Amino acid sequence: MEITPQSNSGARTAPTLPVSVQAVQGPTIELGELLHQYQLELALIAGASRAASSRPVQWVHVSELEDPAPFLTPRTVLLTTGARFGSMRTDADAGDYVQRLIDAGVTALGVAVGLHWDRVPALVVSACDRLDLPLFRVPYDTAFIEIVQTAARLLEAKTRDRDIWSLESQRAVANASLHRDGLGAAVREAASRLGHWVCVTDRFGRVVEFAPERARPDLPVEWVRREARRLIERGVSAGRIETESGTGMQLQALGRQGHVLGVLAIEERGVPDIAERALHGLVAALATVQLEHRSGIRSAQAVLRDAIVELLLAEQLPLAERLSSDALTRFPRGPVVVVRYAMPDRLDPTFAEDLQSLDAGSPGLFTATTHAAPLIVAESRHLPAIRRLFTAHGLGAGISDRVALENLREGLMQAELALERSATTAVRAPVEYSPATHEGVIHLLDGLPEAKQRAELLLAPVRHHDLRHDDRIEEALTGWLAHHGQTSAASTELGVHRHTLRSRVQTAAQLLQVDLDSPDTRAELWAALRLTARTPD
Repeated sequence: MEITPQSNSGARTAPTLPVSVQAVQGPTIELGELLHQYQLELALIAGASRAASSRPVQWVHVSELEDPAPFLTPRTVLLTTGARFGSMRTDADAGDYVQRLIDAGVTALGVAVGLHWDRVPALVVSACDRLDLPLFRVPYDTAFIEIVQTAARLLEAKTRDRDIWSLESQRAVANASLHRDGLGAAVREAASRLGHWVCVTDRFGRVVEFAPERARPDLPVEWVRREARRLIERGVSAGRIETESGTGMQLQALGRQGHVLGVLAIEERGVPDIAERALHGLVAALATVQLEHRSGIRSAQAVLRDAIVELLLAEQLPLAERLSSDALTRFPRGPVVVVRYAMPDRLDPTFAEDLQSLDAGSPGLFTATTHAAPLIVAESRHLPAIRRLFTAHGLGAGISDRVALENLREGLMQAELALERSATTAVRAPVEYSPATHEGVIHLLDGLPEAKQRAELLLAPVRHHDLRHDDRIEEALTGWLAHHGQTSAASTELGVHRHTLRSRVQTAAQLLQVDLDSPDTRAELWAALRLTARTPD
């Protein structure tokens, strides 16, 4: 199975493969159990490291081939009489033979004596010791079939024990899921039965259930969150993450195709057997049902919250309070602010997570949707936390002034005006409503000294001309622009002949060196005239 590296995670990951490819590990016994069957009289003579007795055995195979490796499966004990050992002339020949067995995943090698060899050849003993492959001697009176039958009996007993464990564990987890805290109880029972930590995340990777609590300080939260998101983004149903130390976790998406609700993550120490995989599947099924139930409740609460906002906008405060008893942690009291924001096409999932946390942990604050756009209604004391949320994620938002709940419609209008103002600024941050926000562009420019200076420079040629020649070019230009370039109406208001007005307007165009037929030029000149007209003499 190929292991592909993951960037910045210090771990390796591989997709879950079919059973036929991945060779799911079945029940095994330890090599020590087989060797300690006194009636077999087996003796370990090489490769007797500390870990030798704990090596897993899943099958016993007999072969006299010169190279049996292509026909062996992992976790197999190979038995031979050594009929082909005579072809081994050097240490290199014996080493090649033993290395091929190790590459095939052989657990141990058993050599019978008394038929071809009175004692196991020294070359084979030396190679097994050098390459750390357990080697045991089979006495002449012990038939290979006895070893095979003994191993089969031990494996059958282990299989029966695992079947009993599997049934009892599944029954216990299923019963736990019937408790009031169904998902949490099921996760705790599964963790107790497996002896590993078990974790359920939401679709953003946030941990929603975890057990056992004593393992929480050691839980790599950011690692779980990152890998859970990665699994969902890749669109696969399951995966296996392995660290360099050999520990890791199994991941399984919860939900259905196109509607993933979360991820089940289970600590892993080695490949789980069939009994453990069956329990994993049950926990995943129960978690999916529980998350579907929670999702349905959240959807219903979202509809209720939208209805509460509509009632507040319609000034039906008593009815909104009654409806909020099952949808809100606590109904807002006193002055509130309204926050309107637009969701970008590609939103950092952590924003939705942080917003959900703020909503769940803040009485007097709730999120809703109206006119197909999201908003937040909150008591004014939550304003600092709201500012931090949008600033941290670089999102624009409009925040209303403090209003009474009876005036929520006014607050919503203010928030929308502030959001429009936020969209025109380069800084991605919330903008609070102020009366100047809806008084127009010219009013906003009036507060900028740079704008007035630019306006005075623009009009300087005309004003210099009027001052030097005692003329009225600026007055003519102002009247003409005020009447949208209509000479007759402007001349009547100014009390001059229309030819005189037309001549003065042409003079203004020459002095300013602009094209007065351009709407951009007219708008810029009008703004400049308005700004400088407000300047005290």
